[in-house]
Amino acid sequence: MASEYRFVMFSWRDVREALVVYDRKRGGATPTVPPTGFDVDVDTMSITLTFGEDARRKRFVYDKASVVAALIMRCKDKGVRLPPKAKKDLHLLEGRAAMSIHIAGPAEPEILSFEILSRAAA
Repeated sequence: MASEYRFVMFSWRDVREALVVYDRKRGGATPTVPPTGFDVDVDTMSITLTFGEDARRKRFVYDKASVVAALIMRCKDKGVRLPPKAKKDLHLLEGRAAMSIHIAGPAEPEILSFEILSRAAA
């Protein structure tokens, strides 16, 4: 049956901010200063945030599932409603991060029966 796909597009700044907030809410130690590096592995859609330089450099690596979780949290924080049972995934579209939302149609087609009612002429 028919299904629906939606895409929510994010700037890389939104993604970076979402990851920092996500990490902090989970008890992580993400620094409060802006990162000095932001790398995206387009094959796995994992993201690495780098803070500091040289010997004081710290890297925080987020896998695809963590990035999706951070973006879902960002949507909730910003009031963007997402269907809770829909499958969500991360993609790269037009050079930006895009979270796809797949809303599956019914597994079996619904058969509606109609009764034809006739009026007796008075």
